[in-house]
Amino acid sequence: MSEQEVADLKTRVAVLETKNEAAEVRLNSLEIDVGKKFDRLEAKLDQVLQAARGRPTWIVALAISGLMTIVTGLIVYLVTR
Repeated sequence: MSEQEVADLKTRVAVLETKNEAAEVRLNSLEIDVGKKFDRLEAKLDQVLQAARGRPTWIVALAISGLMTIVTGLIVYLVTR
């Protein structure tokens, strides 16, 4: 190998090392940003789940609606009869 080829290879290696370091810095920055966003999302999801715990389930809501419909129908039947 000539000195020119060796110098050219060293230059290429230096460029690749610089690109690698820049990519690692960018990756670390993105990991931090994504971690922060997931933390905020987790906090909001916890708030939604806390709010949903105080509400009745769909089965209870449907049962209450059905019973209210039956009671209303019976009241109307008794009043008009």
